[in-house]
Amino acid sequence: MVQSAAVELKKTREKLKTQVRKGRGSELLKESTVAVDNYFIRCFGESDAGQSLAMGGHPFAIVALGGYGRGEHCLHSDVDILFLFNKKVPDEAGTLIQEVVYPLWDLKMEVGYATRSISETLEMAGNDLHVLTSILDARFLCGMSPIYSDFIQQFRNRFVSGNPKRIVSQINEMCRSRHETFGDASYLMEPNIKNGKGGLRDYHSMYWLSRVLVSAREARDMEYSGFLSRKEFERLEEALAFIWKVRNHLHLLSGRKLDQLHFEHQVELADAMRFRGNSRGQKPVERFMGELHGHMEFIKHHLSLMLTQCTRSTKGFLGRSFLKRPRKQGITTDGGVVNFAAPEEVVKTPSLIMDIFEESARLQYALGADALRIIGEFSYLVKAFRRDVTVMKAMERILTTVTREFNVLEEMLVSGFLEALIPSFEGIVNRIQYNRYHIYPVDRHSLYTAQTINEFSNPKSELCSLYGKVFGEIQGKGRLLWAALLHDIGKGAPGDDHGITGARLAQELLLSWGMGKKKVDDIAFLIQNHLFLANVARRRDIDDEETAVSCARTIRDANRLKMLYLLTVADSISTGPKAWNSWTENLLRDLFFKVLDIIEKGELASAKSERCIEKKKQAVLKQLDTEEVRQNLSTMPPRYLLYASEEEIAEHLRLFSMMGEDGVTLSIRKKEGSTTRRAEVCGNDKPGLFSKLAGVFTLNDLDILYAQVYTWGHATALDLFTVKPFFDLTREEERWERVERDLKAALAGELDVHSALLDKELNQAIRKKITISDKPDRVELDNIGSSFFSIIEVYSDDFPGLLFAVTDAIFSLDLNIHYAKITTHVDQVVDIFYVRTVYGQKVSGANDIARIKTTILEAILRMRA
Repeated sequence: MVQSAAVELKKTREKLKTQVRKGRGSELLKESTVAVDNYFIRCFGESDAGQSLAMGGHPFAIVALGGYGRGEHCLHSDVDILFLFNKKVPDEAGTLIQEVVYPLWDLKMEVGYATRSISETLEMAGNDLHVLTSILDARFLCGMSPIYSDFIQQFRNRFVSGNPKRIVSQINEMCRSRHETFGDASYLMEPNIKNGKGGLRDYHSMYWLSRVLVSAREARDMEYSGFLSRKEFERLEEALAFIWKVRNHLHLLSGRKLDQLHFEHQVELADAMRFRGNSRGQKPVERFMGELHGHMEFIKHHLSLMLTQCTRSTKGFLGRSFLKRPRKQGITTDGGVVNFAAPEEVVKTPSLIMDIFEESARLQYALGADALRIIGEFSYLVKAFRRDVTVMKAMERILTTVTREFNVLEEMLVSGFLEALIPSFEGIVNRIQYNRYHIYPVDRHSLYTAQTINEFSNPKSELCSLYGKVFGEIQGKGRLLWAALLHDIGKGAPGDDHGITGARLAQELLLSWGMGKKKVDDIAFLIQNHLFLANVARRRDIDDEETAVSCARTIRDANRLKMLYLLTVADSISTGPKAWNSWTENLLRDLFFKVLDIIEKGELASAKSERCIEKKKQAVLKQLDTEEVRQNLSTMPPRYLLYASEEEIAEHLRLFSMMGEDGVTLSIRKKEGSTTRRAEVCGNDKPGLFSKLAGVFTLNDLDILYAQVYTWGHATALDLFTVKPFFDLTREEERWERVERDLKAALAGELDVHSALLDKELNQAIRKKITISDKPDRVELDNIGSSFFSIIEVYSDDFPGLLFAVTDAIFSLDLNIHYAKITTHVDQVVDIFYVRTVYGQKVSGANDIARIKTTILEAILRMRA
């Protein structure tokens, strides 16, 4: 008989999946819950084991727990149930479980069940908060209702009526721990929509608090009890409906319970939920993720307010509230939060809205829920004081206070005040940039950039030791903070270059506030050029003095350079770990000091470089003083001698001496604690050497992360690769021996690298690494960045064989590569090549440039196909 109930449930679930595809939302949770309810009710009425237990004096109740108990059952959510007995669980209960639960497992449903007595359950609730909160969600399904009623009464008497503060404290700690584990889902690019900050579990925590403190029976009681206003509760319902809809679609798409919204699902979800692009250049997936982040931000914010309201307490006249008093009339503090003394005072004096944020920043107290509601209601009053110079100065004072521990800009943002004060900010609120590079929406990223700037002066921060000295030397630190806050506002407005657009918007805003023109010009310069140093460091040869000279001519002023450097660092750190790593940090630092040296000492700083080179040569000759070494040192390019250490130069000379008849030698350097390897190849500079090297590395499952090419006199090439093996490192030496054999075979013409790559079967690790973006392949040629070389820039999705395809195409064009910078970025590879023709000239002529672009693009397409 129970089997027929399972068949009926299966049919209903298939119908519900169809409804999800049609776009129905949160009402499906109730329908899915009712379908499961009907299954248990039918089972109770038809179960032979259940009737036997009742007849044998062991009555029981079946109780729904957790999300199922709240009536929030998504397609693949867990079904948590409790078989509750009065005093003792009989041995025969096992038969009941087999009869009722096993059919659900056959339907591939996740079922969590427990068979316990009332006393056992209460004991567990006292020791395990997860059990306690699941009981707060308990709902009677079927069976003996008096058992359930008695259990709930005992539970409330023991835990809720007895010591609610203890449960509130436990819920608060549970939220803190969960947020540390899963992160802030309200801005992460791959959020956990259940357990992350701003996810469904935050809403559940709000509901549990209201259950404990005001005996709420349903979510709406949070409004009736004053935790939420009517408008806020309606906004909460809207947020939950959207997140539940996303969760159902995610379950349907993955075919299982899944709460982590991975990149690979986001585009498909945006399409399934019928999102479209807009006139501001946002893609459907960016609009979808932006709306999701907005809803999660709302839930996160209101849980925080609720926890503050539930856990705060005054500490008497010597307590914190007494020692920290507001300086502005019309503002009060109570239990560690800041509020308006009376709403009518805000109407009379609108500038109190700015004052309360400044007091919040000074006292390091959060705004109370009432204050935030008042700001939301009266946000239109901001127009009355938006152009006041005192507001600009107050905002600058606030910018100096934002830290990791307390950032009042977040409350300005979530209350809507920031976009009311700075209208251009509206375009970047919850604006998503769909790539693996940016892990925050643009608005959050901007706030954290300002926050990171202040970390430079915090003695407790690890950033202080690196950047504190430069920060201390800056004149006009407020300019740097304004630039940090506003550096990306151009992303919310039409225009191809958000730096130029943002600089214009910032100028208009700050001049209207009465800020001095020199200060505004500095801020606009920083905003317009906030990507300048990063682009030069990643895409140009920073060991070429010409690069540093060109940067110095653009920036001109040492103070501007220091501000631009710190803005670049803070911007990169606040973008995410894919944008900031030791490689980027070292490149930027080296470029900064080289440019600073030229600005402070003039363009004749080359004398210093010459002294450095000569010192290195003498140090090497002390180790290897032979005629051959002297000849090689005399033909080595200055940029190599500046870049390499004395030890590296000596080692590379030893490599040269080991070449032998094969004309090539390979050395592998291991870095302790790292899986990356540095492959150093010294060989006769034959045409196509670099492309064959790249092809052989790819052929042997080596991921090329970085590469540099140096050409010595006497037709000698030194190619340095940083690679990451995809293979098991336990037999690494054998792998490298094969790499060297393949390399010699390729150079001898015995191995066709191109054909071998086309025939290669990719292993699973390589497949996972392949990235496909929606950006087109692009090739640019720059004849201005270097006096002696044409610079080819190649932008493409990363895939095995890409570097070989590009460099082989360059070889086919009769171009010699004199320097290469191979960098793998998050969404696209950016490969830079300094080239000259076989006659030692730059590439000139529109037809030749067009042929280079076409040949490289065609080579990429052939290899990728």
